[in-house]
Amino acid sequence: MVEKKPGSNSSGHHVRVGTRGSRLALAQTRQVIEQLHLCDPSLFFETIVIRTRGDRWKGTDWPEEIGTGVFVREIEDALLRGEIDLAVHSLKDLPARLPEGLLLAAVLERGDPRDVLVARDKRKLAELHPKAVVGTGSPRRSVQLASLRPDFIIKPIRGNITTRLDYVAQGKLDGVVLAAAGIRRLDLSAKISEYFSVEHMVPAVGQGVLVVEARRNENWESRLARVHHRESALAVRCERSFLEKWGGGCRVPLGAYACKMNEKLVLRGMIESNGKLRREVISGSTDYPELLGEELAMYMRGKP
Repeated sequence: MVEKKPGSNSSGHHVRVGTRGSRLALAQTRQVIEQLHLCDPSLFFETIVIRTRGDRWKGTDWPEEIGTGVFVREIEDALLRGEIDLAVHSLKDLPARLPEGLLLAAVLERGDPRDVLVARDKRKLAELHPKAVVGTGSPRRSVQLASLRPDFIIKPIRGNITTRLDYVAQGKLDGVVLAAAGIRRLDLSAKISEYFSVEHMVPAVGQGVLVVEARRNENWESRLARVHHRESALAVRCERSFLEKWGGGCRVPLGAYACKMNEKLVLRGMIESNGKLRREVISGSTDYPELLGEELAMYMRGKP
């Protein structure tokens, strides 16, 4: 389903920007469009809302036939058909490999990559009672949360950020684990009880990063160069290489986070395999981010 939301300026070149219709997706798209105006103030951006399979699915777990890319596939199809000119995504929603004919025209500066706890009375993780019921829709968060508090009852949940926060406010859950970046982009930081370090809760691949996807051979990379953040792009190239080499999808408990430290690229990875949670850290040259991601995936796959 496609819904048009006109921009504020009808002058200049018309650019149709595809996005999901959630409150967070629309807020993120507005923020990206504000930055895109820096590249060319004459551009007129029209937001096109596209409902994806992930938005339509009401269950708490994805059926096998849905596969990966549940929140982006219809948007990418519209891009390939020429119904939109650009697409704005949370990078963590994108599969490791893009469809033929598409590319990431700009990777914006990364927001906060961490996960957060939102709990009743702003209790911290250590303050929640044994058998506390904590909700998350992410296998990655579930297994890491269980390693931190094995006494918790972890409940799979779906819904947008507001819905998940309401579960806590209404007493249906003792807490929820969410991405810091989304909470902050909706100006809801005051509800955060605690931030998890990336060591204790390894983020999802690309978490906190917004990207602009475009068709190849349309020169969008050079046109959007002003908003492209090279260090964030370097990090996510490494993380996505780890994801692609491992072969993870939306149901695999997998995380990776890369950052530049002392002129080196440091990559932290986590995976649950055969009931065992594993975390590893390696570092390498910033010249070969994809090789570093592949190296960590191969090392973790071969380690008993």
